Amino acid sequence: MTLETFESLWKEILEEIKNSVGEKSFNIWFNEFLPKTYIHSSLKISVPSKFIKNWIEKNYLSLVLKIIKNKFPEVKNIEIIVENSQEKISFSSRKTVIKRLQTLALKTPKLSIFETNPQTNLNPRYRFDNFVVGKTNELAFAACQAVSKNPGGLHNPLFIYGPVGVGKTHLLQATGNEICKNFKNLKVKYLTTEEFTNLFINSIKNHSTEEFRLRFRDVDVLILDDIHFLSGKISTQEELFHTFNYLYNLSKQIIFSSDRPPSLIQDIEARLRSRFEGGLVIDINPPDFETRVAILKMKAQEKGLELSEEIYEFIAEKFVNNIRELEGILTAIYFESQFVEKISLETVKEIVKRFSKDYYKKVTPKKVIRVITSHYEIKEEELFKKLRNKHLTQIRKLLVYFLREYSQLSYTSIAEILKKDHTTAIYLYEKTVEELNKNEELKKEIEIIKAKLLES
Repeated sequence: MTLETFESLWKEILEEIKNSVGEKSFNIWFNEFLPKTYIHSSLKISVPSKFIKNWIEKNYLSLVLKIIKNKFPEVKNIEIIVENSQEKISFSSRKTVIKRLQTLALKTPKLSIFETNPQTNLNPRYRFDNFVVGKTNELAFAACQAVSKNPGGLHNPLFIYGPVGVGKTHLLQATGNEICKNFKNLKVKYLTTEEFTNLFINSIKNHSTEEFRLRFRDVDVLILDDIHFLSGKISTQEELFHTFNYLYNLSKQIIFSSDRPPSLIQDIEARLRSRFEGGLVIDINPPDFETRVAILKMKAQEKGLELSEEIYEFIAEKFVNNIRELEGILTAIYFESQFVEKISLETVKEIVKRFSKDYYKKVTPKKVIRVITSHYEIKEEELFKKLRNKHLTQIRKLLVYFLREYSQLSYTSIAEILKKDHTTAIYLYEKTVEELNKNEELKKEIEIIKAKLLES
């Protein structure tokens, strides 16, 4: 990578930032936004003042990181630093940045950690080597490793079940990625059962069911996540039953995950349940204390966080249910670490308070609806009327956003509240998230509603 190439790519990055935030905001906050150093997958970018640094970190950090990763996938995180000098970064400094990026680019796949492989639908960041094994998941881990070495062999189908956030998706995708690595000629396909269902429904609407069948029967490994989502969906169950039989008879590997064992999945055909139970059924439980500490240390290392042993143990004692809670608290700590020299146990305790169930216990769907209708001074029935009113549509989008983000409802549950199809709930949520990246007024509006929602 030459200096000219690097500068050209950096100009493209700045142009994308400008298009996302608007020219006025760009000229205020990104006028002197320059790459400084690149060490251990972290790109340091200089700005002329602490005020600008704080504003970018608060409002634009995730957007900027995403744009940079599109050009340099090997960059894992960015750090904004204050560089008081108004001089441009020297040729030698830029050369150092280029050299380090170039070296890692040769070793790193071009796929960003935020991207999935379009052929397999697998995310490359899910691997066996970054899955922490403990007493509660070691059997499931061993089963997945065995399948990755001999797909379609002994454990077929493989059915893994356990509560939310214990690593089922990580294991399933890691198995798929390992199979791709070991057997480059095999066709692997991963998707959630919700995606499978939506694709099947669309194939019926578009009169393309034959194309759908060929798509999923022309694979060597089929991985379906959250199979309990099939409950009550008779037509999709029938289609999966025939797909299963076709693949199984050809000794193709099939892997399922669920939040419960096959015997407890409601409203599912007996013949399909028997297929689930016909292979290896194995459970994953929430990680024990030692495993939680190990997970925290690994995740902290990935983020470049240095924490004391007492902090790791404190977090592991407080969060016992699932891995996502541990990742969430570490993300909050990482953000806080940008503003202090060292993270103390007291700081962590304050952050943990915000993650406690007591802190969010009043954020029920009813409260979300009440706060939003009060904020916009409308009646609750207006929110659910079938009116194509632009103002009401915007309010409904925010309702879906808060039900998803703060009440942690599934799209299906949100759809039931709205009395609409779950695909509508997905669309409204994703549309709001998309607008958040470029609409400052919407960000402010959400912050105001959020404050009302979380007040005691």
